[in-house]
Order: sequence, then structure tokens, then C-alpha cells
Amino acid sequence: MLMTDQQVKDGRQNPDQQSSVFLAGSAFVTGSRTLPSEDIDRAFGMPIGKLRSRAGIESVAYAAEGETELTLGARAAQEALHSAGCGAHEIDSIVATSETHHIYPSLAAQLHSTIGARETCGAFDVGGACLGLVNALAVAQSLIVSGKANTVAVVTADVHSRTLVPGRVAGEFGGLFGDGASAFLLRSPEPKTGTLGYRLREFLFGCAGQYSEAVKVQDRANGSLDVVFDGEALSRAAITRMEKVLSALEKLSAIPRSAVGAFATHQPNPRLLSLLAKVTGVPVETFPPIARTAGNLGSSTCGAALHAALQMFSGCPLAARKPIFLASLGPGLIFGGTWLAAAD
Repeated sequence: MLMTDQQVKDGRQNPDQQSSVFLAGSAFVTGSRTLPSEDIDRAFGMPIGKLRSRAGIESVAYAAEGETELTLGARAAQEALHSAGCGAHEIDSIVATSETHHIYPSLAAQLHSTIGARETCGAFDVGGACLGLVNALAVAQSLIVSGKANTVAVVTADVHSRTLVPGRVAGEFGGLFGDGASAFLLRSPEPKTGTLGYRLREFLFGCAGQYSEAVKVQDRANGSLDVVFDGEALSRAAITRMEKVLSALEKLSAIPRSAVGAFATHQPNPRLLSLLAKVTGVPVETFPPIARTAGNLGSSTCGAALHAALQMFSGCPLAARKPIFLASLGPGLIFGGTWLAAAD
């Protein structure tokens, strides 16, 4: 979508155009195995109780045998379609993101076949790791606003438990991550049935390169993973940057954070989430708790939190539904956010 010179200068999209994109369905699933954090401590050779006491993680969701990014993502997509009363043949494009799916065909292409989308339905994959959902939603919104699509499915799916394993990475890093998927159905014009009562609004993005060395993961020739993880520096950077993103969303939306109903943000771990709530001066209850019982789900963490926020307001009259802020970070340190407002 082309923007005017003034819009480019202040980094804003046309809010009237963006407000025509509605959320029609959502879903979130986790891996079928739930392991107490003490089992994770034991598997990684850490002191028993470390994940619970240091990170606030009580349990972690792991994929069962036969569960993959594809099966979890397809399940989430089908549930989102069902919640919206929409058939797979109605989807014009699928936008998928995953930080753990590194095989071909791509995740979007495999989802396309699995859920039975029509041949003229596009299939796109976007990156960004933990920022992946925000990136995918922005692509989906652009497809709709440009007139290239009326219905877009956004799917996230991550299975960390087969990559971040004992012997390949330290427990202080690998033990934080779980497995899950989320899906959202975006439509325009507003559907007569199946709507969640929210419009997707404007986005912002950036990259704080000074923190690019805080976390790195790459394969070694011997099959192990080379992980650079400066937990203290990353924690400080995450809190500082997330607060700035939320402040920028306040300015972009002209909505004070005190009036926001829920914050669907990245959750490195529950301890950092509590600290973020304290630093931003909002109740921790406005952050749907995901990492406490599922672990860090990568690109699916924001999706899980957004789904929980949407469910939180599903029984409220439109006039009572408060705005939702969505924000996340990715390695680099890339960052981004958007906001949702109740449909008129």
C-alpha cells in the first residue's frame, strides 16, 4: 500500500483503510504433553526448582509423538475457521510463521494442502521468530487493504522440544521453550456472523541493533547448536524496548495504556512479564499468562496471548470491549506492535 509523504514521515498508515480489517476467528493449541518444570530441570541437569523459582515457569507444553508444526498449525487453523463459521475454500491467502520449521515445502504450503484450501489461495511464509505473528498480521492486513484478498488465515506454529534438547543447549535457554500454535482469520468486509468484534488497526516496526549480540543460535558442523545467550543483557533490553513499543502504540492509537483492556505481548518468562507490568504501570492481570504453564512458545506466544485476550472480551457488549495492544521482539533486536479496537 502506498502512503502519502506525511504518512511516511510520521510512520503511520491510513487508519481509515486499516480499520476495514476484522478478526473473524481465532484459536490456540499446545503440544499434548505437559511436563512439570521440575522434570525439565532434571532433564537439563539443573537444580530442581530452578525454572520455577528463577523464571516463574510451572510447566511446559511439549509436542507428543506425531505432533509437528504442521499438525499443530493445521489444528489451530481448523479451529479458527470453525469459530468463524468459515470454510477452507473461502480463504484467499495463508500467511504462516514459525521459528522452528526449517524444511521444505514451507509451512504455509503444507498447511494449504492439509486444510484443503483451493488452488488459487496464496501461501506465504514470514520470519521474525518471536515477532513472527506481528509480521504475519501486517502482511495479511496489507493483502486485504490492497484488494488482493478478502479472507486471510494467519497461522503460527513452533515445536522447540525437538531442537532445544539436553546436550545441544544449556537448560537456562532450552528449558524455557514449549510447543504450540495459534491461528487467526482476518476478513473484509465485516462478516455478518462469526466476528470477534475487533478491528485490526495500525502497525509500527523497528530494529534496535545495539542489542543484536544478546542472543544468537546457529548450527555447528557436528550437529550441535552454537547458542549465545546473554540472559541479563537480553532481559534488560527486552523490558526497556517493550516499554518503548507500548509507549509508541499509545501515541499511534491516541489511547493511554490505562485504558487498554489487555496486552498480548512476547513473554520470555513469567518473571519478566511481571517486571514489564510493573515498569509500564499497568496491572499484571492485563497480560494473559501463557508462559507460566506452557513455556515460551516463540512466534506462538503472542498468538496465544491475543487469543486469550479476545476470549476475555467475547461475552462483552461491543461498547464495553476495551482496546488490545499487541507487541513483541525478535532476535536482532527487531520489534513491532499493533493495536485492535472494538468494531463499531
